Amino acid sequence: MMPIQVEHEGQTITVYTEDEVTAKVDDEVKGLKVTNQNLKDEKKELADKLKAVDEEKRQAEEDKARADGDLEKLQRLMDEKADEQRRAYDKLISDIRKEKVGNAINDIVTELGAGGTRNEDLRDLLKTRFEFDYDNESGQVTVAGDGITSLDQLKKTVQESGRYDAYLAGSQASGGGSPGSQGGGPATKSLKDMNATEEALFARENPEEYQRMLERT
Repeated sequence: MMPIQVEHEGQTITVYTEDEVTAKVDDEVKGLKVTNQNLKDEKKELADKLKAVDEEKRQAEEDKARADGDLEKLQRLMDEKADEQRRAYDKLISDIRKEKVGNAINDIVTELGAGGTRNEDLRDLLKTRFEFDYDNESGQVTVAGDGITSLDQLKKTVQESGRYDAYLAGSQASGGGSPGSQGGGPATKSLKDMNATEEALFARENPEEYQRMLERT
């Protein structure tokens, strides 16, 4: 269907149908995604070219140092290369750890959570209460805190302890408001007296005080 031309106060106005508007928006969004991907590709291509130029320059310096018998400079260049490779390796390990830990937490929250902001609150609460890490050798995500030593134990605790019921799928719990003053001051309840929603909100608004309270429990 073609757009409708309407005369109004001496002007011609083009009126589009809902389907036409939706299609136009979809095309624009698709175009933005393509542009964004192109920018990312161009950025990576430029970074790769700069890295190649740096590598060629360093290789030329190494070759000259060898030819001149400049062992001190050659050693310095080799140390710089080793440091760069170590930093690249450390960054890779850090990125892998972050991704694996994030995916593990998201899997638990997605499987057990009630959805929406409750999932976000549950995710924040788990990150605050437990220490997560990734063992590169075993390829396993580890977790520690409150006697928990595995993801299976953590999942069971979230499901059965009652502490996280406000965030679980099918739960009707609605929480009782935030602890402490409305201005985000110190808590007037202990952690054991807070329900799950109160604890998550307090941990988000008062992270330092929350950590101190955790250490005292």
